[in-house]
Amino acid sequence: MWRRFGDLGFAALVAVVITVEAVPLVWLTWVVLGDLGHHEGLTWILLGGVATAALGLVVVTAYLLAYQTVSDRRAAALARARGEWVARWLRVLAGREPEPAGPLGRDAVGALLELREAVRGAEAERLLELLRRYGVGDGLEGRVRGHRIARRLQALEDLARARAPEAMPTLLAAVIDPDRRVQVAAARAAARTLADVEDPGTREELAEAFAASLVAAALPFGVIEEVLLLADEAAPALVRAILAREDVPAPFVRAALDAVGRLGLLPFGDAAVARLSHPDPEVRAAALRAVARLHVLPEGAREAVRAALDDEVEFVRIHATAAAALLPREEALAALWARLGDPSWWVRRAAADALAGLGRAGLAELGHAARAHPDRYARDMAAQALRDRTERVVAEAVAR
Repeated sequence: MWRRFGDLGFAALVAVVITVEAVPLVWLTWVVLGDLGHHEGLTWILLGGVATAALGLVVVTAYLLAYQTVSDRRAAALARARGEWVARWLRVLAGREPEPAGPLGRDAVGALLELREAVRGAEAERLLELLRRYGVGDGLEGRVRGHRIARRLQALEDLARARAPEAMPTLLAAVIDPDRRVQVAAARAAARTLADVEDPGTREELAEAFAASLVAAALPFGVIEEVLLLADEAAPALVRAILAREDVPAPFVRAALDAVGRLGLLPFGDAAVARLSHPDPEVRAAALRAVARLHVLPEGAREAVRAALDDEVEFVRIHATAAAALLPREEALAALWARLGDPSWWVRRAAADALAGLGRAGLAELGHAARAHPDRYARDMAAQALRDRTERVVAEAVAR
């Protein structure tokens, strides 16, 4: 029901109605409790309270209906105006219409930001120049430094759509704002802006400053993970800046290592290997995930993977089991055979999946385990993995 307008008026109306209802009810309570022996005027006070309450309900209902109707019409009018401005800006980009005279209204700015968010390449750069020419970025940065939270958050969202590199100082300052809502919105906007910076030197410099602001704000793991996703092509620069810091908290390292594995950032393989023995189990697990996804296990890192197979933390053993497939073939088969007998169902499943991914040798090991493994749970898991593999192969053959 709520729109970007009308909520204050509705709140004020409800407050007035409740106040008007409360006055006779309070007076009625005072009379009844104060002197039960005097009934003069009590009936009129009661009728007045009921009538006031009924009138208040009628007023609120009428306002809601009117508000819904008016706001729908206004939203439709705004959409039409925005669409007209989008078409006009497209004609400007195509050279079929001159640039409009400033200053721009809200609809014109909104349409320009929509196009800037959607368009890539040379046209996107032209749109950025238009934003600069009309001073849109300066106005948004001024709102970010304001006091009203709603206006600040909207300005940060608009700056994220604008992706103007010159706004980075303002965004980085907002990342360390005392209000967590502003911090998160600013971090998202800064990540999207950083993704649009093409010059490698500038990107590295901004990534280092961004990492410093993120660490200072102590943002949670989920936000850092989202920031690395939004950074897009600038993610490697941001990962490098995070992993290069000595004061970086463990959640930041986890997010960076997950990005290494997810994006296949081979140059950071050594950084992942270096954290296989990290004191934080979450970081160890993230490092093992990264190593497994990169499919690279240097000889010097094998001992850390072997140790992780017997880690006391279950989820570390799960990811170590997946990484164990990168050990030399005979050693990998032996290690995964042993993990089939792990007390954790999840580790046993990871071992079976890893063996199934090792080709004929792994499948043969699964068959042997299904028949002869000393642990009955390991035998069951191996047999189940073979059945799953057979069903998948049959389904793929039928689909062809």
